[in-house]
Amino acid sequence: MRCHNHAGELRTGSGDARLLDLLRTLSGTGSVHSAFTRVVNLLTPDGTLIALAARDCGDAPRTLVTEVATWTEHGLEAGRGVTFATGNISVDVPHPHRPLRLTTEGARPWHAAAPSLTALPPGALAAAATVLDGLCRTHGPLGGMLGAGPDAGPMEIAVVRALDEGRTTLVAGVRAGDDSRVRRGVLGLLGLGPGLTPAGDDFLTGLALVAALPGSRLAAFVPVLRDVLAEHGARTTALALATLTEAADGRARAELIDLLRQLAEHRPARDLNVPVRKVLAIGHTSGGDTLSGLVAGFRLEEELRGPL
Repeated sequence: MRCHNHAGELRTGSGDARLLDLLRTLSGTGSVHSAFTRVVNLLTPDGTLIALAARDCGDAPRTLVTEVATWTEHGLEAGRGVTFATGNISVDVPHPHRPLRLTTEGARPWHAAAPSLTALPPGALAAAATVLDGLCRTHGPLGGMLGAGPDAGPMEIAVVRALDEGRTTLVAGVRAGDDSRVRRGVLGLLGLGPGLTPAGDDFLTGLALVAALPGSRLAAFVPVLRDVLAEHGARTTALALATLTEAADGRARAELIDLLRQLAEHRPARDLNVPVRKVLAIGHTSGGDTLSGLVAGFRLEEELRGPL
């Protein structure tokens, strides 16, 4: 990594193919939304949230994976100006740092679209749900959709109870084809829980991924989710809103796409352990919360398919 006291150009190793296409023609001024050790979030000129990730981060929608080890020494701060110009991104940083310039030239395009599961035989999705649920409950962290931790205080217990109520309402609504109940369930989960992507949003992300798969019987869930996000997006964080929006389009980070590919190939249960553990490593409870949404989605999909 180049010293931050010298002008230099940072390169992008890989990036969301859709984002790379956008950046080639994008010009104007945006800003730094938030800065963390491994990820910096930027706002494009039209207010779209995108991410610059350190090199050990996985690919994800709206994300460029860079050559940077960490962003700590680059002086990036929320509110700083960002200039976008024909595939290049320049960030205004405070003295004594020099402007940070990132190029996307030569970046490997990464495609975020999930595979189709329509070719799976009857019962395969239910079996996959059972395997995923077992692994999730064995290895997943408590504090979200998996239940309260052993030392949970009254607030965590109340949040976990509310998450369960929202999930119950939502699943019942999807099963019955009742859009009004689905909407109540989404509103009951949206923004609920701590963190950059609250547990309720992560559950919705997992369910949305299943609903957005080609040929899904849950497809009617997607427009309801989009309507709620359009009307009530301010109830959650900007990162969660971006993640949910992409999930409704069938797009998710690499760990989830890899798991779905394993399932599409009808791999044996033993092969799912590693990809599931990689998903569970996302965030504090985000991986387990998202898997909980996938499990619910697979079970509903199997029910709605019916006997063939």
